[in-house]
Amino acid sequence: MIDSITGERITVLIDDNEEPYIRVSDWNDADALEDLFSDKYNVLYEMKTPEDLIENGGKEYYFGNIADPEKLQKILDEIVLQF
Repeated sequence: MIDSITGERITVLIDDNEEPYIRVSDWNDADALEDLFSDKYNVLYEMKTPEDLIENGGKEYYFGNIADPEKLQKILDEIVLQF
């Protein structure tokens, strides 16, 4: 998946608690991603809105310690959003 604001590939990051997460810069991307996570991929997540992403409606998605970062990345790499 490519972030529509940055133009860069969205990659799985690991936070200080070793929990995989991703950052999405824009509300259109976030909305489409949430639909896909729920309807197509059955991926559970916790969503947060950090200060630096508020302006464009971006989000961070946290997947929990038991989530497999490699599988998450494969899912993200399959996603092509077209608006």
